[in-house]
Amino acid sequence: MKMQSINTIAKRFFLGNLLVAAMFMSASAATPASNNKPYSVIDANKAEVKYTGIDKYNQLTFNVKYSNPSGNTFNLVVLDENGDQLFKGYYGDKQFDKTFKLPKSEVSKLTFVIEDGKDSLKEKFDINIKTRTYEDVIVSKG
Repeated sequence: MKMQSINTIAKRFFLGNLLVAAMFMSASAATPASNNKPYSVIDANKAEVKYTGIDKYNQLTFNVKYSNPSGNTFNLVVLDENGDQLFKGYYGDKQFDKTFKLPKSEVSKLTFVIEDGKDSLKEKFDINIKTRTYEDVIVSKG
């Protein structure tokens, strides 16, 4: 009796795992391929904005990278929370990599906008800055 129930459980477990594996295999085979065409210039463009920390002068630092394989001229604009322009530059680098430093106390929100007019590409990165100060003070009598 015990042997028969163990065999039944083992068969069900094996068949269940087999069914799950078949579902995963068919799901990955059923996903549509991207279109098997070479990537267009718009697909190849990649922009990235990373917060890299605070430097020794108490400034927020951001690293902006942009892959521009076509070498088209693009513009980079940095805006503050009011929409005022802090920086604007035109570049044609194929591999753009620039670090921006801004005073920590003067901004609470930044927007980085990268526009490539020829490819009608526009990438926008919104950054919200919240500064918190923690002070742990422990006074003890020894």
